This record gives sequence, C-alpha cells and structure tokens, in this order.
Amino acid sequence: MIQIGQNKKLFISQADNYENKFGEVFRSSAIFWVKNSSQIHTTISFSNYWKYKNNIDVSILLNLRKLSGELIYRKNIDFEENFVCNYSPPEDFEGSVEIEAFSIKNMRIPYAAIMAIYESTESISMVHSYARAYSQHEIEEKRTITIGEESCWTLRDNLDTTSFSVIHNGPNQHERQIIKLAVRNFLGKEQVTQIELQPMAPFETIIIEPKNYFENLINWLGNKPGNARISFKLKDGFTRMLCGVKKNDDSQIQLTHSNFDYSSHETDKITNGILRAYMRTPNVNGDFKQEIVVYPDNSFGEYISKIDEKERKFLTGDIHRMTFENNLGKNVEFYRTDNILPTRIVTALRLNSNESIVPAECSLGITHHKRPKKHFHWMLVSKKFKSQICWADYQEIYGGCPEDADFVLKLYTPESTEEITKKFKKFELPNSNLIELCNIFDDTYLTDNFCYLSIWCSYGGLMIFSTMEKCNSITIEHSF
Repeated sequence: MIQIGQNKKLFISQADNYENKFGEVFRSSAIFWVKNSSQIHTTISFSNYWKYKNNIDVSILLNLRKLSGELIYRKNIDFEENFVCNYSPPEDFEGSVEIEAFSIKNMRIPYAAIMAIYESTESISMVHSYARAYSQHEIEEKRTITIGEESCWTLRDNLDTTSFSVIHNGPNQHERQIIKLAVRNFLGKEQVTQIELQPMAPFETIIIEPKNYFENLINWLGNKPGNARISFKLKDGFTRMLCGVKKNDDSQIQLTHSNFDYSSHETDKITNGILRAYMRTPNVNGDFKQEIVVYPDNSFGEYISKIDEKERKFLTGDIHRMTFENNLGKNVEFYRTDNILPTRIVTALRLNSNESIVPAECSLGITHHKRPKKHFHWMLVSKKFKSQICWADYQEIYGGCPEDADFVLKLYTPESTEEITKKFKKFELPNSNLIELCNIFDDTYLTDNFCYLSIWCSYGGLMIFSTMEKCNSITIEHSF
C-alpha cells in the first residue's frame, strides 16, 4: 500500500467527540458548495434546533461567496416567524454559502447542523454539514484540524460520468503547496500524482476532478467503483471535503462527504472488553438495491466482516463491498484479527435502482459498545420528494427496542413557529421500522417546502434516517 500522507500524523479522538470536548462554543458554522444553473438547483436548509433541542437563542449570519472567496453579501436570518430556513443562491451562480450561528450561551458543538439539497433534472441528493472555518479561539487553543489526509471518496468515472471533490479554505490565505492525489481501483491498485496549488485566498473553494490528472482513469477503474484520497493543508479551515459524482451534462448528481484517511491519521482503539462492532442499515421502500462498502483507508490491520453467518476477510487498502439484490436492512459484524478494534471504521450505504442512475451514497461508520445512547434525533424531510423515515436498531449493543418505548415526533416548517406533535408507542409503529412522512402528517401541515422532523425515543439504541426521491433516484442521510 502506497503511503501518500506527507503531513504529521494526527490523533483523532472519538471519545472526545462523544464527550463534546470542544471548549467554549459561542459560534457554530458550516460551509457548503452551491451551484444554481439550468440543470442543478441548490437549497441550504436548516432549522432552529438550537431552540427546540437546547433552548438556546441564536443569531444567524448567511455569507454568500464566489468560488474565489470574494464576499457577495452577508445577511441576517431570524426565526421570528418560522422554525425552518430554506435558502437558495442567485441563478447562474457557483460558489459557497457559509452559515454562522452566534449565541451568548455555550452551544457545546461548533459544527452547525445544516443540510444542503442538490436537485437536478433527474435526481436529488442531500448531505449534512462537512466543512467549516474555525473561530479565533479554536485557532489560538489549537483545537483545529487543518492537515488534510482525506479519503472515503468514491470514483465512478466513465465516458458520461465525472467524480469530483470540493475543498474550502479557511478565513486566511494559504501559501502555495504541492498536494498529493491517489486513485485506487477495485483491485486495490493505486496511482499517485502531485498537483501544484497556487496560494488559496481566504474562503476560496477548490474543485478537483481526478480525471484531469490521470489520463487513463476510466480504463483504470474498469467500470467499477474506485476510491481516491488526498493529502493537503488549509489555513484555519476544517479539511472535510464534499465528494460528488455527476453526469457530464449535470442531469444527475449525488454527493456525500469525505472522511479521514485512518491509514495516515490515528484514532482511539478498544483493546479489552467486547471487541466487536456493527453496522446496520434500514429497510427502504421502493425498487432500490442496497450495497455496503468499507472504505479502504482504515487503521492498518486484517479485518473480518460477518453477515448472515458468512465471514469475509479484508485488509487495509481493500475496497470491501457487500452487494445485495433487495432493499431490506442489513446487519454486519466487524472485528480485527489481532483483537484490537479501532473505534472508527468508515463505511457507507449505497442505494441504486438501475445502471443508468448514479447511486446514492451515505457515509456512515461502525457502532460499538462504548458509544453512548442517543435519544434525540432530527432530520430533513420533504412531502414533495416523498420522504421515508426509517431506522435501524443496534440491539446487540443496547438490548433491543421494547414494544412500550415512547416515540415523540415533532414537525417544524418554514411557514410557522408551531410544533406539530405526534406520539406513539413502539407497538403502534410498523414492524418494518419504516414509515412514510405522509402517513404521519397530512396536508394540513405539509407543503412542498423542506421541513424538519425531530424524534425523541425513550430507547437510546436507534439510528434514524430520512430519504427523498426524484425520478428513479433516491438520497438517504442519517439524522443529526
């Protein structure tokens, strides 16, 4: 396996994230790539979750910038008349939108829970917050990750399809640099190239298409999904990337986010107790086939995946795919043969209907016995795009959801500050762990605008998802 990391290894602590060790947080933010054209329409959507989750009042600034980083305008967003903001940039525009939330109370988490929706003529895709510009106190306290060793970037290039990534610089200029880009095919073979990046302006957005740097990329991939990873630096910006696959005519687009290259960075490891981890996917209605992938750049080792009593071995550097011919939820057990379990093994759920459709991809991971219970969830939903709410129960860890568990669902809309509440017991919900939005709330409350749904459950072992559909495409994202 080629070592492309050119930066000092960082230790990325999952335990610190679980304990919200982010210092004093009075500013929370996110940056997104946006594009409005004749084929692609972007909406940035967020709810006043600060209020309904933690009873915190916030002031919101929306910053619209060109790809160059130049500010076009800055505007205040308030929630005086609604719970949800849906913002679209001007027509014929490509650049970035940054959302900043400010409070006089500690918000605890500096990553704002924002969604972006990318609608094209034949598809729809949504992705949660990925990049952000650090606050000054984070920079001074060295609570930053500006050394980019990013992977989990799926490549699907062919004659009519292009893969790309989007990188956002932070609030200060970065000097000229030489970055490394590596592409790996389904056989695990890898090619590496160096790219010269000119100085990056504050808030500049860079789009990288690997086919521009590897002339034989299409043949190299062999019409099967590959993976890319990249080594770079930013100036006071978080290094997470947006990763996309689009048709060359922009008629379809699907996006997710990158994750750390854990063959270059380090993470916590579990060395005693229960040395097993799990990934569960939900049932999904419709003519969609599920696929699970383990991205290749995990902590070095030999791993075993187990599903339906069948075990398969894979190594760091392998693109480990599990494909299925149906839309039913799956349960995969993971362990490492040396009985050392990294707390992060990055996985994804893919959904596809047929070969002509760009598959949806939702970046996930594993769940283990050191993960705390989670009772409160919130997610983007849409009547227009036929949202399903589906969930997976990590019963191996949390014991299974009891039939008398309480579910409290609340709908938040851009038309009102009213919370529309529905309450259920587990036994009143479908056994499939899946329900369509229109079967919970009727047209009295639902419009064609994007809304948010929160779910509180007395049982803390669920992972909840929402979906949207257009034409023959689907998009799925886990809840916040």
